[in-house]
Amino acid sequence: MLLRALLLRPFLACCLLLPALVGAGSNPQAAKALTLRSGDRVVLLGDTLIEREQVSGWLELMLTSRFAAENVTFRNLGWSADTPAGTSRTGLSLRQAGREGSDEGWDLLRGQLRDAAPSVLLIGYGMADSFDGPAGLARFISNYRRLLDAVATDFPRARVVLLTPITHERLGFPWPDPTAHEENLARYREAIASLAGERGLALVPLHRLLEPKADAPLTENGIHLSEAGYRHLAEALEVHVFGSPGTWRAQPGARIEALRAAILRKNDWFFHRSRPANMAYIFGFRRKEQGQNAVEIAQFDPLIAAEEAQIARLRSFPATAPAPTALRIGNLTARSTPQRHPAFEVGEGLEITLWAENPLLEKPIQMNFDPQGRLWIASSGMYPQIEPGQARTDKVIVLEDRSGAGRADHATVFADGLLIPTGVIPGDGGCYVAQSTELLHFRDTDGDGRADVRRIVLSSFGTEDTHHNLHTPRWGPDGRLYLNQSIYTRSHVETPHGVLRHGGGGVFRLDPRDLRMEVVYRGWVNAWGHQFDAFGQSFMTDGAGNDGIHWGLPGASYLAAVPSRRLLGSVSPGQYPKFAGIEFVHSPLFPAEWQGNVITGDFRAHRIVRFAIEDQGAGYVTRELPDVVRSVDSSFRPIDVAMGPDGALYIADWSNPIIQHGEVDFRD
Repeated sequence: MLLRALLLRPFLACCLLLPALVGAGSNPQAAKALTLRSGDRVVLLGDTLIEREQVSGWLELMLTSRFAAENVTFRNLGWSADTPAGTSRTGLSLRQAGREGSDEGWDLLRGQLRDAAPSVLLIGYGMADSFDGPAGLARFISNYRRLLDAVATDFPRARVVLLTPITHERLGFPWPDPTAHEENLARYREAIASLAGERGLALVPLHRLLEPKADAPLTENGIHLSEAGYRHLAEALEVHVFGSPGTWRAQPGARIEALRAAILRKNDWFFHRSRPANMAYIFGFRRKEQGQNAVEIAQFDPLIAAEEAQIARLRSFPATAPAPTALRIGNLTARSTPQRHPAFEVGEGLEITLWAENPLLEKPIQMNFDPQGRLWIASSGMYPQIEPGQARTDKVIVLEDRSGAGRADHATVFADGLLIPTGVIPGDGGCYVAQSTELLHFRDTDGDGRADVRRIVLSSFGTEDTHHNLHTPRWGPDGRLYLNQSIYTRSHVETPHGVLRHGGGGVFRLDPRDLRMEVVYRGWVNAWGHQFDAFGQSFMTDGAGNDGIHWGLPGASYLAAVPSRRLLGSVSPGQYPKFAGIEFVHSPLFPAEWQGNVITGDFRAHRIVRFAIEDQGAGYVTRELPDVVRSVDSSFRPIDVAMGPDGALYIADWSNPIIQHGEVDFRD
């Protein structure tokens, strides 16, 4: 629910043609490896190139339809920014953050391969490693050899195809000049070709099959294929390997999309099976708290099998497509228990009113206003964990008070089908959404108020603990987008400028124009609040550190930073419980003595807290003031605060006596 406070009003919430360079002849070695037979299991392994194929599906669609009479299954084990050593796979939290063994990622990669049991293996590594330049080449070759040795040992009869990294496309300003990176990519492609030659493995030179054209870019950002780029990849690879296009290209669009939709549903189920969220609790170092939920992971298997049966029926393109066999429904087990409106003790001279509640919204995690005065809500009824068989039902909701009556009277679902969105912020013609492993951007191009374009901006943010996922997006005074993550997450993000790896809490700074990204602040346990004061200074709250408000000093490390030489403490003397959200008061609706005060929500103590903040030497110090509002009702859980365009303070209330899935079963 949403509350609005005036002096305080809260809100409770409770196809382009292929270039001729493909060539007329086939690649006999690759054709032999990729001629599929009944019983084959094709596994795709690699970095972002492979990871994002699972949400495009074109390569799998080409292969499965070309061999429609064969019973072939596919598994995608791609992982953004990964290396042949499984570097990105250290994010499964089998050991506590900062205590991973040097080979944890490798052990997990090899274990995942054994579980998938490939008879055909397409390996697409090299883009992430190439950013290490000449200095990293020997390590890349050594790691790749070890991977191929393991494959030969574990799957001696598997047919292996090595893919070279695609070309770093020249997109012009503001994207980086790819010249130097292309020189490094050439070194890594040559190494991959040498490995294929010395072992007699098939090689597919993707960089030659997909030579960029200035008037028809194939990538979103220079190094990651767009959806159209993946279709071009499938078409180019098919002709290069088999010498001719498949009959799938002549099928009506509806039949193609029916098959691709089934492939994407299967990939989604397998993603939850192979890379489940909350790994720290399910299989990791906190499994004593939630390990009983491990039984759910195997329950994705029949869902995968049902979609594979559907794919088998569709891949020969019948005239009439059968109805889907795997019906996804909404929340399977949770029941909504109506909560009475809390009774509030309100600060002197303040008024608190209900601004929006169910059914206009449910479970607001984070909120931001746009320049038109509309309130954008990241809403998640699925939190903290998807159930096997559950549809992605979460949403971005836009709320408006069109009548000016001081209460929301209109709600629009701008984007749905989301998976636990933990942050939303309007910008760049739509909104950015943090959800699961991804930072997404949605746009409405036809003016109906609903997004019709969805784009992955960056991927492979950590999900080992869903209340630590990427969150708290905030536009900075420098025009960059700031995003937080919390302690038990390890993110491995591939950008056109290089790979960013960060294990633990902190704040990222992203330039959306060219995707240059960096870690500005390191540390904190649950940094669920970040806001800028009137002078552009950053201040944060920590939902578990017990030490109040923090001043963000660029380059500094804070509590729980791993590793760190020294830590910067908070600017709040004393100890405090769990804070979420942070805002500065600058509004004529509040008295003079309130101006510049810091507001945050204490969701464990059911109150909204107010601090004065003052200069102290080269830094700041805060002083706690009387509460803005408090309640004895255990369902009042303020988790975000924001100053509205009308000058009132808005409060997002989770509206639930249960607040933390670490201590309470996922299905309670």
